[in-house]
Amino acid sequence: MAALVLRPGCQLDGPALYQHVEQLLPPYARPRFLRLQERLAMTETFKQQKVRLAQEGFDPARVPDPLFLLDEATKAYVPFGPALWEGVLDGRLRV
Repeated sequence: MAALVLRPGCQLDGPALYQHVEQLLPPYARPRFLRLQERLAMTETFKQQKVRLAQEGFDPARVPDPLFLLDEATKAYVPFGPALWEGVLDGRLRV
């Protein structure tokens, strides 16, 4: 998962971001999930609080921020909501 902060007034373009990531990163390094945040939570020494983000995981019921999933079929990052989460839980959707 990668946590992102968008510039004010900007929106996530799922297909364009997918193309960008596909060009720059090998398949094993591409983030499967994106989490959009208002601002990055930092420690006192200006490091990102990754442990808290990892503990929260990618359950849409627990994560207050918008989540996106890397969808190889559509070649885009798509919104990850409760329906896709249920697919992960029951094995219909493999991540």
